[in-house]
Amino acid sequence: MNKRVSIIHGWESNSKEHWFQEEKARLEKMGYQVTVPDMPNAFSPKEKEWLETIDSFQLDENWILIGLSLGATLILRYLEKTRQKVGTCVLIASPINNCGYKEVDDFFQKDFDWQKIKRMAKKFVVIAQNQDPYVSLEQSKNLAKNLNVDLILTEGNDHFDKIDFSLIENNL
Repeated sequence: MNKRVSIIHGWESNSKEHWFQEEKARLEKMGYQVTVPDMPNAFSPKEKEWLETIDSFQLDENWILIGLSLGATLILRYLEKTRQKVGTCVLIASPINNCGYKEVDDFFQKDFDWQKIKRMAKKFVVIAQNQDPYVSLEQSKNLAKNLNVDLILTEGNDHFDKIDFSLIENNL
């Protein structure tokens, strides 16, 4: 069984920012094959384009998806659409409602189909900061509730510009 991971960045970001490359290297040392794609039009993202990118991975039920912010929202939208189950989904600072930015409205045009989403992954991990400046604690609590999982809450207010890697690695 191949152990594969994709780390999906959020709005106004790219594969070289935050902790993505460091986590890629750490996971590769653990034996995972890791991709960190640059999502198209990161400053003006379109759900359809981002879904096409994730579709191109040809995911399977052993694949691990790690998403930060809008990248985590994309994973939820992907699970609504796909017929292919995936393994673990690590959702970090994931908005489930638009936080007031018209640039990302496209991802929040409809409610989430939580029943379908829950069927399409073996495991969900929801990680949030207690003082995230962009994604409210209320949204994170609602996400965990909708997925029937415990919320992993950390101290912080930087929207996970930095992360304790054990939060990810201990939950794969």
